[in-house]
Amino acid sequence: MPDSDDKGPGRLTKVLLWLGALLTAIVTAWLTDAFGLLLRPADLLDSGRPPILVTVLHGAGGEQGLAVAALPTAPPDRAAFLSGRFGDRAFGDVVAKLGGARVGRTIARVIFESQRDLVRVTDVRVKETAPEQPVVTAAFVEHPRQGGTDNPQLTVSLDAPNPYFTRVGAPGRPFFGPHSLPLKRGEQTELGLRIDARAHSHTFVLEVEYVEAGSGKQRTLTVKDPDGRPFRVTGAPAAATGYGTVYRNTGAGLRAVTGRAACELLNPERACTSAR
Repeated sequence: MPDSDDKGPGRLTKVLLWLGALLTAIVTAWLTDAFGLLLRPADLLDSGRPPILVTVLHGAGGEQGLAVAALPTAPPDRAAFLSGRFGDRAFGDVVAKLGGARVGRTIARVIFESQRDLVRVTDVRVKETAPEQPVVTAAFVEHPRQGGTDNPQLTVSLDAPNPYFTRVGAPGRPFFGPHSLPLKRGEQTELGLRIDARAHSHTFVLEVEYVEAGSGKQRTLTVKDPDGRPFRVTGAPAAATGYGTVYRNTGAGLRAVTGRAACELLNPERACTSAR
């Protein structure tokens, strides 16, 4: 308290200053507590980040091959194509330019990571970005075989009138709806997605729906392939003769094959004669 010896205007000034300082301290403390309840330091850091990160990797195992709707004509494109480097960006760019699509099936590994205290993935679905097209038949390219994967596997057939993901081995029963994927901050979970097509060629993206705990608001995230393009998968023609050229991946580039070798590459289950 101000000294009792002070008199007149000086004493009043000191009292007012002291009351002002006390009021400022009280208001500052209250605002600090209220601000801390509403917005924590972690929330400040998160404000510029998406609630969930989704990473797509090429899947493992079971991919039949690659079809392109045209063959490269420009020398740089032809060189990149014949290199057969399936993980190389230049190869991917040329394949996209040629209308390339996986044959019969494409497999993707999708990794989800939460950047909030709790995020729940409630749905993953295929969204077509172009009308159905005829199957791709200009050229067939052997896809390099890879090992299998132990990740949880979901599958969908684009030939179905209302396609949705089911757990492998449980056809007809949608996975999402009865199930969701809860993720805590910094936690990751991975799904293997197998997408089949037989009758048409399809261009599509994946739509991921999720809910951030506390907001209750459903959000949607669009996911493309590892190169940032829409996914593509095509059915196969009924006969191997639908393909104008067949290429085998030798590990040191693509080599055109004909006759029995081409037949065995396209139809591994069938007994092939020397004729294609």
